[in-house]
Amino acid sequence: MTDHTQTDLNLDIPADSAAAAPLTAGQWLINARQASGMTAQDVASRTNRDLTQIMALEADDFTRIDNGVLLRAIVRHYAKIVGANQDEAVRHLPMAFQNAQPKVPEELVRDHPSRGAPLKSPWVARSWLILLALLVFGLLAYWVFASRFANPSDTVKKVSEPNQVVVNNPAPITTPTAPEVAADGTVSTAATIDPATATNGDGLVLNFKSNSWVEIKDADKKVLLSGEQPAGTSQTVTGALPLQVKIGNASAVDATWKGAALDLTPNIKGNVARLNLE
Repeated sequence: MTDHTQTDLNLDIPADSAAAAPLTAGQWLINARQASGMTAQDVASRTNRDLTQIMALEADDFTRIDNGVLLRAIVRHYAKIVGANQDEAVRHLPMAFQNAQPKVPEELVRDHPSRGAPLKSPWVARSWLILLALLVFGLLAYWVFASRFANPSDTVKKVSEPNQVVVNNPAPITTPTAPEVAADGTVSTAATIDPATATNGDGLVLNFKSNSWVEIKDADKKVLLSGEQPAGTSQTVTGALPLQVKIGNASAVDATWKGAALDLTPNIKGNVARLNLE
């Protein structure tokens, strides 16, 4: 019988052959993370992603992310967080993910087969109709408002001239040069008013000793007299009661109401008298 001697085959394998093997994307990311002194949880927190997703990425499990464009973005973000080269991190991904292009939704490819093909989607036609309607409406509104401002309607009238206003010649107002002594010895200092200022027994008579400003409205808010009145003039105003009277520089105005002297002093504030006459 022949003895068979078993011999061992010694394979000369370099000791550093494992180190020479290219790193996977997950291994490269782990080395970059450990070099930065960060944990997987740190990366998950700073990238705002779930820890299990980070661990799957480091384990080269890309089944959770089937979109190559999204995967490259996540790897770049990971590398940026740990301070590594983003382009180098992407180069460790499988070529299928490196060359992946954004996917075009199938419905867009179906509805638009070529760049030069016309848009046939119904919403495009509706959008054009809406834009056309808005344009027509805007032009119509512009025409209406422009014509209205250019040709004011006859219904818009200017404020009517004050009615029932009589401008008289200045009526002299006389005051006694000396106190009058009554029979019983009392002294009267009341001023006397020329009867010409009270010719209208139902009206308001104003005598202006200095330039004054007046606005008088009747019960219907209709302006009877408005504007600056020169010194030395007189105005007589009648209208539907009550009369709303506003007099500027009132201390320089003498008034008569229904034939009787009217004292404006109690109604003056800041030299402007405001009162209602009934």
